[in-house]
Amino acid sequence: MIENKNYMDMAKSNLKAGFLIFLFLLVFFLDRNLAIGGLMVILLSIITLHFIKKKEDANALKKLFLIGLAIHLAAVLFMHYAGFQPFSGGRGDYTTYNAVALEVSNRLHSGNLSLEGLSFSHYFPIFAGYLYFFTLPSMFIGQMFNAWAASIAILFVFLIVRKLGGSQKQGLLAGLIACFYPSFLFYSSMLLKDTWVALLSLISLYYAIEIIKAFSWKKFLIFYVFLGLLMHFRIYIGFALALTFIFCWLAFSNLQLKRRFGCGAAVILLLGLLPLFTTEQGYFGMSFLKQYLNVGQITYYREVVYVPEPSSSGQQSTATVEAGFDSPIKFTMNTLISFSYSFLGPFPWQMKHLRHLFALAETLAWYILLFFAFKGVIRLKKDYKIISPLIIFSLAILGVLALFINNFGIITRIRIPAFVSLICLVPFGINWISENKIIKGINRSFDFVLSA
Repeated sequence: MIENKNYMDMAKSNLKAGFLIFLFLLVFFLDRNLAIGGLMVILLSIITLHFIKKKEDANALKKLFLIGLAIHLAAVLFMHYAGFQPFSGGRGDYTTYNAVALEVSNRLHSGNLSLEGLSFSHYFPIFAGYLYFFTLPSMFIGQMFNAWAASIAILFVFLIVRKLGGSQKQGLLAGLIACFYPSFLFYSSMLLKDTWVALLSLISLYYAIEIIKAFSWKKFLIFYVFLGLLMHFRIYIGFALALTFIFCWLAFSNLQLKRRFGCGAAVILLLGLLPLFTTEQGYFGMSFLKQYLNVGQITYYREVVYVPEPSSSGQQSTATVEAGFDSPIKFTMNTLISFSYSFLGPFPWQMKHLRHLFALAETLAWYILLFFAFKGVIRLKKDYKIISPLIIFSLAILGVLALFINNFGIITRIRIPAFVSLICLVPFGINWISENKIIKGINRSFDFVLSA
């Protein structure tokens, strides 16, 4: 009987393996890019799940990862096969990145490792080129890779909530909200660096909170590496996080005052080197600050660069606000108005086309989430030391947007790390959802993903 049972189990396993191989060959025959991209995602997922099983909340993390991955992959498939590009008209940074990545892949296939003659300001398209080299030279592959990265970012939303003292249900709720955050879902389904900016921001924030709660040089080294990568991909986001960390470290670190400022001196010295090494913008980004933080550049970006022509843009409606440097009062008022657009816009009356309803859905949902985030801050006021990095970092990003950018299409991309950070506070403001309902909802979604 035992031998028969073992034989049946082996037969079932062989049958499943044979079916999977047949399915892969069928998909490969119909769409080679989908087959190779799918295999890549499966391998990455196996590695991810291996690391997850060692964590304290392994079961919840596993389910959240698979749900997030399924949602973002579905978005990639829809955008790829339906040609869904309502805002850019098929033009944007992702086409430039893809062109560079294809050239890198072609050079690698011919044995040429040189990057000479290529135009790039960061290494994301170069990384995409290496990805193409090891898989297939297709933007679709890069999009699926970004979907995997987005699902990792969602895990760090969960981990940050837990680090703030939230329960497992609160972490799951924040993760699910982040899964359906429209701009993050949309832009992370394209070949853009925004997915990685959000992921690196969340990892850096997680370790910033860890260091403030209990300092160690090992944690700081991890934080330092991820912050450096963040600065490379988007220097002003990384700069905002570095300044946030310095302030929160000096104000709220668990270390005694003497050691806090002693270690703080070394920490500040090291952080100042990051812009020099990762972006070649000088110590503490002085070259970058001199170039952009002046009247001429702010006016140029606010009133010229990010203002599309009225007849064509293909981007979201823009509400142009002058810099107003001719009067301190006017500058202050205009900057506050611009800040409100970055934080709360686009407003319904600023939308001119049917495609803008996508942004309207995000805006209205954001108002509801912001209400609960505010309630969460009130309830966590005793833990102000560890929630401060999330709030200060978010406000710093929105402040940069208010100072330089008027275009809502750009704003919705750049503010993703700020909004995702604030989403971590939302569950703390919700007290009317029982734990059983959250867990049951997660289990049903997980079962649905597995059945699909």
